[in-house]
Amino acid sequence: MIIDMHAHIGDLRLPNELRRTPITVGDLIARLDEEGIDRAAVLPWPACPEAVTFPGLFAPGCDIVGQIRAAAHHQDRLILFGNVDPRWGGNSSRTDFSWLLERFVEMGCVGMGEVSANIYFDDPRTVNLFRQCGQWALPVTIESCGPGEGHYGFIDEVGSPHLERLLQQVPETIVIGHGPGFWADIGAHLRVEDKSGYPKGRIVEEGSVTRLLRTHHNLYADISAFSGYNALTRDEEYGVRFLNEFQDRVIFGTDVCFADAEGRTQHLHYMCQLLAEGKIDREAFEKITCRNALRVIRRYKFTD
Repeated sequence: MIIDMHAHIGDLRLPNELRRTPITVGDLIARLDEEGIDRAAVLPWPACPEAVTFPGLFAPGCDIVGQIRAAAHHQDRLILFGNVDPRWGGNSSRTDFSWLLERFVEMGCVGMGEVSANIYFDDPRTVNLFRQCGQWALPVTIESCGPGEGHYGFIDEVGSPHLERLLQQVPETIVIGHGPGFWADIGAHLRVEDKSGYPKGRIVEEGSVTRLLRTHHNLYADISAFSGYNALTRDEEYGVRFLNEFQDRVIFGTDVCFADAEGRTQHLHYMCQLLAEGKIDREAFEKITCRNALRVIRRYKFTD
């Protein structure tokens, strides 16, 4: 079985991207069929104001609950996630999210994300939300970026000190790292201006991603989107070592946001290529593409 742990539905276009094709539930399932993917986790988007795309405001079912309900009609193929912003419920570090998290669980949600508030990882409001997600056995997939304006996702600095402080404060919560701000730090000596981007070149010295995975067992790594693909392929030799060392903590995803061919990703093809070439073995492949996902979504129950 292959599980895509990072999928979307809805209209995620920017005003200058109206030529792109929004993705419906039917489009998503058709893509899974074409690519040989058995199931996908639908991460409803967006919960934070920084990530609102104006065309999406006028799309049917554009709200978080509407997307969950749409995906819920296909639970034989789709895995339900909720989403939330740490600033909801009064923008307080003492907000009680239990009512909301209970409703999500009642709907069938088995995780949260991708949570993308443009505040620091270790902001007390973030810690408050993530701690409560852990109490409800809900893993949290995060979006991340570096400092500066014009981004969405949790803010961090080179070396990921804020993410590390979050992980230390919520040891019972599974945090699934994702996004440029997470993956850019796979190599050391990162420039501040590249923290929100896609640095290239050989990885001569390991960065904070490797250190944090070795140190904090509640951290997993979502390889979806160009940020994850770039991190693994910018230095293939290092990327293969990374996948083998962290085969118990890496999770396959795509982050396809549009229904057109331009939006497709190469992640599964690349993983299959590494398997065929003997650079990862069958056990590592199955862990990354399925078994690790099932381990973190502890509430998930298979439906036919």
